[in-house]
Amino acid sequence: MREQVADRLRAALAGAELEVTPVNERRLMTTLSGEWKRTIPVLFELGDRTLKVTSLFTGALDEGHEAVYRILLQRNQRPGPVHFALDDEGDVIITGAVAYAALDERGIDELLGAVLGLADETFNQVLRTGFAGYLAAEQRWRERAGLPPNPVGDTTPSDGIDAAKAADRARP
Repeated sequence: MREQVADRLRAALAGAELEVTPVNERRLMTTLSGEWKRTIPVLFELGDRTLKVTSLFTGALDEGHEAVYRILLQRNQRPGPVHFALDDEGDVIITGAVAYAALDERGIDELLGAVLGLADETFNQVLRTGFAGYLAAEQRWRERAGLPPNPVGDTTPSDGIDAAKAADRARP
């Protein structure tokens, strides 16, 4: 069954014009491209009965841990095959598992869409909250260098995201 799922997965990824890199006999890697999180690495692990998916969302946070964790936990309440977690190094990951029985081409497409959607819709808010000091320093550097501001560092809520409000809500 595992080999059949691996073949289905490879075919679905090829059909989506995604490059596939074999890691070993049970693991495959691809990369999705989002609008805000431009590079979304996705690792697939073929288990005995399930396909596990893991994606690095961001490295360990610099600051705003409580506010970011609140954002992520609120996102985890939404139904879907993937959710946020922390790995052993403190990096934020997206992870999930789907039973082989649910993995036809449509199921694989939905799984990829869930990873892409979760990463893209949450990325700016997490960066603005968990890396605010870094972004502020980058914006100052860009201004001195005569470069346009980094849109991720712009805290204007034009995309519906307001890091200051999210941080305030997370405070007791």
